[in-house]
Amino acid sequence: MRTWIFAGMCDKSDLLMYLCKILANGGSKVLLADAAHHAKYTHYISRVDASLDLAEFGGFDIATRFANYDSLLEYIEKQEGASYDYMILDVEQPEYLRPEHWHGADARIWVSGFELMGLIQGAEWLKRIAEEAFGDSPPSFHRIYMNVIEDLTDDSYIESYLDHSGVHWLDEPIRMPWDELAYALKVENEHAGRLRLKPLSRHYKRSLMELIRRLTELESRHIRRALRLAERRHA
Repeated sequence: MRTWIFAGMCDKSDLLMYLCKILANGGSKVLLADAAHHAKYTHYISRVDASLDLAEFGGFDIATRFANYDSLLEYIEKQEGASYDYMILDVEQPEYLRPEHWHGADARIWVSGFELMGLIQGAEWLKRIAEEAFGDSPPSFHRIYMNVIEDLTDDSYIESYLDHSGVHWLDEPIRMPWDELAYALKVENEHAGRLRLKPLSRHYKRSLMELIRRLTELESRHIRRALRLAERRHA
């Protein structure tokens, strides 16, 4: 099982669910763990069965209402036949993970938007992760910048907050574009209880595929095929 930690003080729920759906349509078994504030994913599970802590949605599983990662792993171990190819964690709660979880992850990805409060809180938390979990050995992170508006958002603005965090950045950041279509689709999916991808812009889809390419060993043609399958399935 490969574990990816997506950390940061911004809403990344739609991005991670699109990611999970594409991976699932590529033949992988995927679990998305909710360690975000306000249990953002609970309403998706509640549409299936409000009593469940782990349920299938959009072809992958979502786990919510677990106090920490250890309790989730313990729950999975007790489920007969439960195994996953990918464990994807949406982490906004520092207490959810212990230092060894950060060390053991196959990929650590820092996700940031451009909102001032999120940047300030995120930079403080990232520095805390580096100091408490890694000490004198700077951890490596990939980067995703959310809600990028061409000509209005500047990478250097985010980097001015993160430069003193004590981490090593891997490759160039992936930029997830913001437009009215992406926002409208997010709202529509939430209210309809489904997960459509097809209306997303080509730019957004290219960024999604680039993210998968960097984190996996999948060939580009396999990723494109999985995306096309995900687009056809509305659930």
